[in-house]
Amino acid sequence: MPALTVKAVTKALSDYVRPDEDIVAKLNMVMPRIYAMGMWRDLLYDWSIETTNDYFALPEHSDSLLGAMLQNSPVEAQSQWHDYRISGYASDGPAPIFGIVDDGFHPTKEGISYVSGARNLTLIAAGGASFLPDEGVVKVRYVVTSTGVATTSTTDLSDYNNQPSVTIENQEVTVEEISFDNVSSLMAIKSIDNDDATDVTTLAEIKGDGVARYRRFRFYNSDSSVKNVKLLLKRAWEPVLTQDDILYLGNLNAIKHGLLGMLAEDNADLERAQYHWTICRQLLDEELDATRGAAKPKVTLKPAGNNFNTPNII
Repeated sequence: MPALTVKAVTKALSDYVRPDEDIVAKLNMVMPRIYAMGMWRDLLYDWSIETTNDYFALPEHSDSLLGAMLQNSPVEAQSQWHDYRISGYASDGPAPIFGIVDDGFHPTKEGISYVSGARNLTLIAAGGASFLPDEGVVKVRYVVTSTGVATTSTTDLSDYNNQPSVTIENQEVTVEEISFDNVSSLMAIKSIDNDDATDVTTLAEIKGDGVARYRRFRFYNSDSSVKNVKLLLKRAWEPVLTQDDILYLGNLNAIKHGLLGMLAEDNADLERAQYHWTICRQLLDEELDATRGAAKPKVTLKPAGNNFNTPNII
């Protein structure tokens, strides 16, 4: 079953939502709960990153890291408190034997590097759009490096919806927070070198409402060489806003029972709600088992051990 759009789900399941409720709002409550239940079909995907930093950030459409390869070699992922308990915090990244270390959440994908001077902090239309969104407000809180003064820049996108980009700052700044409200389509916040327009650092990609946060992982890269990192990720639930937004979990029957379970909870019928959520999980388990095919986990018992063989004595 392919991924579905909100339009397809609305057409199929609108009868399972009360007439006075918005099905899009209900999906934004039900679907995160279904996503969190397990590693369902279509929720796992590969991602590749090339970086000269000693860290990388998970893309905004991912929820968690399941596996990683650094320069085509598998590496272990360590917990966030690993350095504090074992080796201490190393400024040039953890020792190579430790693989990658969870570094928690940060307001930007990357830190801004000032190699050749000041840079432009610019809002740019993303996702194939030609112009900035026609509504919404973006706030960037930053500290000017030369003065140490914290400032918040507020940009009303409705003033710039006929432009592909708008520059909000052109000094040496450290971004502390990026918040956004009612941004109707995807846009990016980028740092562009004043003297070299090809030197671009993407700080965040935003849509909807919220505060930008990116999960970073640190690894050993003391010489700042280009490193390739291949990741196995679990897809995050991205709040849907329009009828064209995509739901990667396309099991309509499971979504139906999720909606009914939420309706039962709203009516304080916990027994019925538990029934619907149990059926929802069962349907997703059955779908996952059916789609694995030959890749199903196998249990093989060898009473004589893995190294057992019949020697040729002739």
